[in-house]
Amino acid sequence: MIRALHRWPGLLALALVTVLSLSGAALSVFPAAERIVAPQAETGMTVATLADRIQSAYPGVEQIRRAPSGRITAYWFDQGTPGAAVIDPATGQGAASADPNQTQRWLTNLHRSLYLGDGGRIAMAMGAAAMLCLSFSGVLLVARRVGGWRNWFTRLRGPLAGRLHVEIARIAVVGLVLSSTTALWMTASTFDLLPGGGVPALPVEVSGETGFAPGQMLVLAETPVTELQELSFPYPGDATDAFTLKTDQGTGYLDQGTGALLAWTDLTGWERISQTIYMLHTGQGAATLGLVLGLIALGVPAMGVSGVVVWLARRRGRQRIGGNQPAGRAETILLVGSEGGSTWGFAATLHAALTQAGQRVHTAPMSAFAPERYPAANRIIVLAATYGDGAAPASAKGFLDRLAAADRAPDAPLAVLGFGDRSFPAYCAFAKAVAAAAEAKGWPQLMAIDTVDRQSPQDFARWGGALGDAIGVDLELCHQTVRPATETLTLVSRRDYGAEVQAPTAILHFALPRVSLWQRFVGAGFARFDAGDLIGIMPEGSPVPRLYSLASARRDGFIEIVVKKHPGGLASGQLRPSNPATQSPPSSAAIPASARGGAAPR
Repeated sequence: MIRALHRWPGLLALALVTVLSLSGAALSVFPAAERIVAPQAETGMTVATLADRIQSAYPGVEQIRRAPSGRITAYWFDQGTPGAAVIDPATGQGAASADPNQTQRWLTNLHRSLYLGDGGRIAMAMGAAAMLCLSFSGVLLVARRVGGWRNWFTRLRGPLAGRLHVEIARIAVVGLVLSSTTALWMTASTFDLLPGGGVPALPVEVSGETGFAPGQMLVLAETPVTELQELSFPYPGDATDAFTLKTDQGTGYLDQGTGALLAWTDLTGWERISQTIYMLHTGQGAATLGLVLGLIALGVPAMGVSGVVVWLARRRGRQRIGGNQPAGRAETILLVGSEGGSTWGFAATLHAALTQAGQRVHTAPMSAFAPERYPAANRIIVLAATYGDGAAPASAKGFLDRLAAADRAPDAPLAVLGFGDRSFPAYCAFAKAVAAAAEAKGWPQLMAIDTVDRQSPQDFARWGGALGDAIGVDLELCHQTVRPATETLTLVSRRDYGAEVQAPTAILHFALPRVSLWQRFVGAGFARFDAGDLIGIMPEGSPVPRLYSLASARRDGFIEIVVKKHPGGLASGQLRPSNPATQSPPSSAAIPASARGGAAPR
C-alpha cells in the first residue's frame, strides 16, 4: 500500500514536480543575489532618517518600500512623471534601476501558475501535494528498507539507481516537506482560504493640517529601518489623508500635520505565520535557507529519473504474482525475504499451487509484515533467503524488529522455509533467526523449519508435499528455475598450489568487465563489490550458480577467487581442471556479486 502511494503519484506527477523543483531552484538564487548587490542601511538607522534623506532627494516621493533582502525602493512623481529607483540609504539617492528582473518574473510566473492563471495555480498546488505525499511515503519506505529509524543513514547496497534514489531522499526529505507544505499554504492564501488580517481604517479625526516633516515624527524616529516594510506618503494637497506605516510588527497611520500616531493594529497570529511561511518558501529574508532549499530541489529530477529506473527494473526483475488477494481476505499469508529476486520465483510457484488448491493467498515482502492486516489468515508462510553472514535480505528489512516489538505473536501458525547454500557456514542463517525469534515470541508452529539447498526444485517439492499434508490439501510444487543473467569473464592468470598435500587449490585472476555509467545506473552489467562478497559461477549444464567468496574489491580492478578441488565438485572441477595448462576455465560465466561474506544464494 505504501509503495503504491509512493509509486503512482510519483509517476503521474513527475513532469509537474520537475518543473516545480527546477524553477524553484532557479528562483532560490535571486534573494541571495539581491542581498549581495542591494545597498544596505547602516546599523541603527531609523525610518525617520531614511525618509528625510529620500524626501530631500525626491520631493515628490509617494512611497518607500523595503524588501526582506534589505533593498530599499522609492517611488515618486516629478512634474507629473512617475519615477522609481533602488535607493542608497546612506545618501537617499537612487543607486540602481527599480525595473523588475524579467528572468525572475518569468520564472516566478512559471513556478506559480505555468502561465495558466488560476487553473495553473491549482495544477501547481496539486504538484506540491504530490510532492508532500511522495515525501511522507518515501520516509516510510526508506525506514522499511534500512530496517528502522535507527538505521536511517546505514550503508546501502544494490544498483546505483536505487542507492542514488534513497541517498538523495533521506537527505532532502525535510526540505521537500517544508517546500511543499509552504507552497500549499501560500496557494490557500492566494484563494482567500485562510483568515485575513486586521488593517485599521483611516481615522476621520485628523488634524486637517499638513507639512509636518517625516524626519521629525516620533514614531518614525523610534522605528528601525530593519523593521520597515512600507511607508506611504499622503496624497499631495489632501489634508484628510495620512502617512501609512507598515512594519514587521503591524500597520498604523500618522497625522501629516502633527506627526501623531492616529491608529495602530498589530499583526495577527495568522499574518505572522503567513509572513514566516512566505520567508521559508521564497528565501526572501532568509537567503541562505533559500539556497539550501534550492539545492535540495535539484535532487527531485534525479530522484524522478532514478525512481523510474528502479520501477522498470523491479517490473522486469520480480516474478509477477498473479491473483494476489488483499491481505485482509487471504487465508494464507506468504511473506518473502529475497536479496536478488530468485526467492520470488519460488514464491510465485507456491502462490499459484495454493491458489489452484482453492486457497486465497496474499504474497508480500517480509518488510511489509503487519499481523493486524491478516484477520482472515489461517497460516503465515515465510520464504527467507540470507544476506551475508546471517543478515536480512533486502525485502526482509525490519521483520525481526517488528516481531520483537509486537505485543504478542500472531494467532495464525507459522511455517519457515530457508534458501541457502550448504557449502557456507551461514547456511540459511536468517531463516533460522526468524524461526528462533518466532519460537521465543510464542508463535504457533505449522511445521518445523526446513531449507532448500542451492535453489533445488527437488528440495522445494519435498517441502511442498509436507506443507500440503500440514494444511490438508494436495500440493504439488513443480518449480522451474530461471537461469540468471550471466557475463563471461576473461581469465588473466592462474596460480596452483596444494597438490603436494592432496589439497589441489588454484587462485584465479579474472579481468574486470567494463561497465558503462548508464549500465551502473540502471543496475546492469557487473555490480560493485568488496572483498568477502560472493560471486556466482555458473557451471556448464546447471541452472543454479555456485557461490565463491571474492578475494578482491572492485577498486582493485580485477576479480580474484580461490578454488579448492572437491571430489565430484561440479564447479570446482570445471574451474580447476586436472591439467593446469588449461588457462581458461570451461565455465567462466558469472552473475554480478551482491551478497556479502559466506552466505546463501539469493
